Amino acid sequence: MATVAELGTSVFNTTAGNKTITATPTLADLIVIFAPCTLAGGTTSVTDNNSDGRGTYTQIDVDRTGFSTSGVLTIWIRNALIGSATSTVFTANQASSTGGGLTIYRITGMSIVGLGAVRGAGGQSAGTAATTPAPVLLRRTGTTFSGTQAALTGNVVIGSVCNGASPAAMTPPASFTELPTPDLGYTVPTTGAETCFSNSGITASTITWGSASGTAFASMAVELDASVPQYDYVLRNKLDSEGISSQERAVGRQSTWMQGSRREWKRSRRGILVPEMRFA
Repeated sequence: MATVAELGTSVFNTTAGNKTITATPTLADLIVIFAPCTLAGGTTSVTDNNSDGRGTYTQIDVDRTGFSTSGVLTIWIRNALIGSATSTVFTANQASSTGGGLTIYRITGMSIVGLGAVRGAGGQSAGTAATTPAPVLLRRTGTTFSGTQAALTGNVVIGSVCNGASPAAMTPPASFTELPTPDLGYTVPTTGAETCFSNSGITASTITWGSASGTAFASMAVELDASVPQYDYVLRNKLDSEGISSQERAVGRQSTWMQGSRREWKRSRRGILVPEMRFA
């Protein structure tokens, strides 16, 4: 079973510019980063300098906006499992912001990486003050999300709400754990953030928070696919007897490729074209 923990101490303040956290992940962690800020256009990218040299991230779904002043909530996922359990600087690129930060979650027990690890996601922009955040999970197809889809009980679900209060003063959904505790916030402009997760047991498509937001808000919920066993051949990008990677075999992963590989075709001794993978 996949499990979630916070990595390092979250940063969320009025200071302008990029935000960083230095922490030491565990080998084979999958990293998910929440990077809200008050910046038109939002966080432009997330990176890390882990010595494995694979510290790139993909944004999950789209920007969620409509809270605070020019507030933008984004969530990012690493494109590879952590390859070195060494001190690492994680950076949310928010160069022109008037405030913001990042919260880092490490997920153990995952086999799929990058956007391929996301089974479903959804969110809300410009949620109405005094109403309860309730993002709806949508099915991932390639790089887009559409069609309501209930979470699978064995999968991790993580979520966030940002609003115009400091701190956010939100109660997480039932069966979710709030990290960090308490809610975060800064005052210029007044902005709050809450993140939370459930390791398993969620079977709903709508993730309903436990309290209303006192101000306009944005919300997001993400379901991570923990269904593929973490076998050695998955980590080393090996292929099955038909030349197909385990990511492509996984349900809903047809558009996801193992990093650093490409497919070519060769003719067998019987004259039949069969797939051949060459690694970059």
